[in-house]
Amino acid sequence: QQQQKQQQKPFSRAIAAMAGEVASQQQAKAQDPNEKLALPCRGIFVCDLPPGIPEAVLGPLFQNDYGQIVAYQQADAYPDEAIMIEYSTFEAAQDVVNIMNLANIRGKTARCMLISTLEVIRNTMASGYRLKIDNLDPAVTTQGLWEVCKLFGQVLDCKVQLDEEGNSRGLGFVHYASRAFAEDAKNNLNGIQIGEKEVSLTFYQWDDASSFTGVNYARLVYNPYTEVPQL
Repeated sequence: QQQQKQQQKPFSRAIAAMAGEVASQQQAKAQDPNEKLALPCRGIFVCDLPPGIPEAVLGPLFQNDYGQIVAYQQADAYPDEAIMIEYSTFEAAQDVVNIMNLANIRGKTARCMLISTLEVIRNTMASGYRLKIDNLDPAVTTQGLWEVCKLFGQVLDCKVQLDEEGNSRGLGFVHYASRAFAEDAKNNLNGIQIGEKEVSLTFYQWDDASSFTGVNYARLVYNPYTEVPQL
């Protein structure tokens, strides 16, 4: 265990290493956020974790056969705990996202994404890429909402907000990879019955963040008042 800890480098160095690997692709700032989504990425972001869950428990859950974990860091603090993990290969990071996104961890639905996806979300929160969804049927889960929303384009993040007892508050959001996808979803889903209720969709505003948990998006790592660094 001591040897394994010695092999793990500080996450800040891991970030720098990841940046160096793709520096030649990022000399000019991408105008289209989708360009960033296409860049190779070895880091993942995991949020909506159970409070107080230790690294010793989380570590085995996020191991896979494609590469080793080389860095681990807390990204958001209690009560919206989140982590960042860097892997030794791009394939390992993508494989973990495919398996662990919306996985149930101790009764909570964790959201898992590549850091490249995280950065696009941070840069487009109130830019027409994200929709707030009101009047959801209490039976609709995050997984179910994601399945509906992805009919209109690539979904980067999606959530049904729950109360402290784990019941739906009838409120959710979806974040698309483009403004066009979000507009298409809004035009087609607004006023449509999903389950037993007709949903209402509006473009997400910064003030809406107070209605949700798990939307700090690595505040401990990034300074929210400066430009998000390119990875």
